[in-house]
Amino acid sequence: MASARRSGRLKGPRAVYTNDPFESAGITDESDSEEQRKSATRKGKRRRGDDSASDDEFVAGEVNDEEEEEEEDEDAADDGNKNGAYNPDDMDEMDMDERVATPMTPRTPGGRSRLNRVQSQQKLLESSGATTRSTKAPTNETRVRGCVDPRENVSKPMHYISTFGDDDRDLLAVIFTRDRWARGVDTCLPTRHTLEIQSTANDYEYGPTWGVAPEEIEKERTSGWDWYYDKVIGAELRKAQSIGPQLKEMDARRKYLPKAKKGKHTILMGPVDDQKVFHLGHHESLNFDQAWGDTKAQKSDRASTKVREGWLISFGQKIQCLAWAPNQDGISQYLAVVTLITPEQKEKHTSHGSEPFSPFRPAPSYPCALQLWEFKGKQAGLVTRTLDMETKPLLRLVLCTDWGDIRRIAWCPMAREKREEDDQNGIKTIGLLAGIWGDGKIRVLDVKLDPGKKTEFVKFQSPVFEAKSPSNVSSCLTWLSPTDIAVGCSDGFVAIWSILPTSDMEPIPYFYKPIHTSYVLSITSAYPTNSHLIATTSIDGETRLWSMINPESENTAPVRQRQAPGHLSYSPILQSVYSYDENDFGRLMPIHKFFATQSAGRMPSAVISLAPCSFFHPSLLFGTAGGEVVATNPFRRLLYSKEQHWQQTWFSHDWAPGLEKDSSGASRFYEAYRAETQSLARNLSGDKRPQLGSSLTTVHDERTHVTALGWNPNRPTAGWACAGMGCGLLRVEDLAI
Repeated sequence: MASARRSGRLKGPRAVYTNDPFESAGITDESDSEEQRKSATRKGKRRRGDDSASDDEFVAGEVNDEEEEEEEDEDAADDGNKNGAYNPDDMDEMDMDERVATPMTPRTPGGRSRLNRVQSQQKLLESSGATTRSTKAPTNETRVRGCVDPRENVSKPMHYISTFGDDDRDLLAVIFTRDRWARGVDTCLPTRHTLEIQSTANDYEYGPTWGVAPEEIEKERTSGWDWYYDKVIGAELRKAQSIGPQLKEMDARRKYLPKAKKGKHTILMGPVDDQKVFHLGHHESLNFDQAWGDTKAQKSDRASTKVREGWLISFGQKIQCLAWAPNQDGISQYLAVVTLITPEQKEKHTSHGSEPFSPFRPAPSYPCALQLWEFKGKQAGLVTRTLDMETKPLLRLVLCTDWGDIRRIAWCPMAREKREEDDQNGIKTIGLLAGIWGDGKIRVLDVKLDPGKKTEFVKFQSPVFEAKSPSNVSSCLTWLSPTDIAVGCSDGFVAIWSILPTSDMEPIPYFYKPIHTSYVLSITSAYPTNSHLIATTSIDGETRLWSMINPESENTAPVRQRQAPGHLSYSPILQSVYSYDENDFGRLMPIHKFFATQSAGRMPSAVISLAPCSFFHPSLLFGTAGGEVVATNPFRRLLYSKEQHWQQTWFSHDWAPGLEKDSSGASRFYEAYRAETQSLARNLSGDKRPQLGSSLTTVHDERTHVTALGWNPNRPTAGWACAGMGCGLLRVEDLAI
């Protein structure tokens, strides 16, 4: 019996293909809108049973309900097949012949043809009453919400735009940094050769100025400081500072400096197989050449053939904080160091024990001093200088105060053109130094010294600026401009003051808003690239980037941490904020992609301190609880996420109690580490360290910790770094390779 004849007609409209499906659908920018309307009207009148028109003429247009149902059935069948493939078992012989003779409709990865999607969009517009003839929205009406997922593989241009922004100023600054600091030799520490490179007119316009217009930087360096030299404003500001008569050295050392122990601090330093023993007393210094003098250096581009060049100074008490003075282009560099008095000295104070200590309340007004040390340099190249090892470090100035322990200090980092008024009557101006004292107040000191005297001991009775936020204490600070300071508070608020003189009895902050729910641990400004952006971290584990203009709506935050980092710093070269997390990883957060953190190093122990970022190189320094200081340059991984991560240990420090009763203990230094690659995998499978079956945490003695770090902020000495330990040792070294 002959089989029943089946229709050779397709169930749906026959597809005719052109080079562009959108063009065949009548959706093109070049096509005349009137012709599209007439074509769509004419083609929409045809029906499936109308033999007056050929199926080959049908391209796209309005369809009736029967065609719509057939298209839905056809799409559902196609979507059920992988990659838009069809199933031969579902078609008869005639259908197969028709399919073979007709090219397949190109499919998208989702299995639905682009043409069908366009038809669905048209029907959706028609059902909603829209009369738009084109699916392409005008440029001025385009809306975008969200951003690119950083976990997906994107093109390099899209990666640069999402990381650094699409502004020419940001991109040119990144290209300038890439051409200078992305070489393999600078993967960890800056090289002297790169630091020597002078900026020329052929450089990218915004490169040497970190994306800021050069005229703006020059204006801030010159006219931005006119207020300080003004005969009215500047004079009134300096008049507010009161300094008492110079103190006697014995009285100042006994009251304001930590009491020195009778025994000396034992130092073991030198090659690992031939370390030498030294003994340092209070404020005594050690030249590294004494420990490394017998070791021959390899041929390199260093200014000296010595293996190590640096100084080690004993302070006898934990180094609370330290900072290099900016705007010092001469051979003398000044380092501010803070060491608190001993607990035994605090017990003898009249206000001791009046109330339990709490970081949320003002502390007793213990005496405290800030020490200013001078380090000499010598010319090492056309631009850079290295340490002068023939001149010992000298204590030049001791600033004595009775306002409690000094918790934080920060020099005003803004560039300042040298003027004749800076060195009048034999007095040298060092700069403006801001600090937070134990009584919860922020103060700004105008630091000057007499170069003709060896050591000065001065007592500050009042500063040039003093302020306290209402009903709380200050916890951290950062400079926003030569006249503005942002301060984090113990109740989660952030206050911003102007230090210019006012007629008010007490200075009132012009910005005072809650940013966090609790104690603000650290604060930093995105100066100079985006000075209105401020990053803060709180004890509640939150890290936020917010705008001074509208902090309620213009803010973002990465994933919350269980243990909040106590330090933040912004790098204008990397255009990123860097910090650390509870897993001993360094974190890098670009300001344009702050929510997506990137690993910037893996530390051998918990991170305790960070060095403020330098304006002249992208190297970062992390200080750990185990006594290690790790250096890394994350710029290559910031550009190319698949690059290997390199990091290098500057030195490793161990402390142990001494055998003698009054000894300060013994410290051993391991150094001369080579640069190594480090896996940044956050799971145990990528961890090269041995696993013992459980997660272990090592508790290190507090005197082993690296409590403070700092890069020198001046261009000729940008390679100088300093590190303070919990045992009271200070290490200063030129790290430029």
